[in-house]
Amino acid sequence: MLTRRSEERGHNVISWLNSWHSFSFGQYYDPKWQGFHQLLVINEDYIAPSMGFGTHPHRDMEILTYVISGELKHQDSMGNLGIIKPGEIQVMSAGTGITHSEHNNKNVDLTHLLQIWVSPTTQGLKPRYDQLKVFDPNEFNFLKVIAAPFKEETAGVSLNANAKFWLGRYDQASQITYKPTLFTHYWIQIVKGAISVNGKSYNFGDAVAFDASEESRIEIGDKGAEFLIIEVA
Repeated sequence: MLTRRSEERGHNVISWLNSWHSFSFGQYYDPKWQGFHQLLVINEDYIAPSMGFGTHPHRDMEILTYVISGELKHQDSMGNLGIIKPGEIQVMSAGTGITHSEHNNKNVDLTHLLQIWVSPTTQGLKPRYDQLKVFDPNEFNFLKVIAAPFKEETAGVSLNANAKFWLGRYDQASQITYKPTLFTHYWIQIVKGAISVNGKSYNFGDAVAFDASEESRIEIGDKGAEFLIIEVA
């Protein structure tokens, strides 16, 4: 198993942005962390009130945004205008090319989010945008799929990628037995709280990655936790 501790990630701070990079990104480069199979970017961003990323381009990338707290305003060249809140997930398939901007929609509070990039299965497709509510703020003690490939039936958003995203959200002590699929790789990102995986402890911001082999035991303590399990081919 690979361990990526929170404090070991790349770190970039400017006047309006505090950003942590699990993999090489922008000015941060680490030859040991150039992605994990199809998983290319996991950025944890804290965006100052009323600030954000100006209009910029993307091409042939599946980009998922998961807002942990606050609100993110999205606007793009396809005419989409959306406010992403906690409990929602957004996917943008950049395809043949798209430009967009992202800003903190609040004028007082920080917006805290994860942005995740995954390699697409097929390049050159028409750009696409989707935004979906995947849980209520008072909903806890579940492990559910929130994003999956087009070919699969899912209650979450659809992806042009061989990737599946599970969300675990608990407010009490729990134990989960997670059985991987053969020939698949897993990245578990802890969003809130702390968990243990096969007896090893991981805190908020940490991640653990492994290849499919045998069942994994995930344990959540009394204070609960929130985490993403990302499956990639």
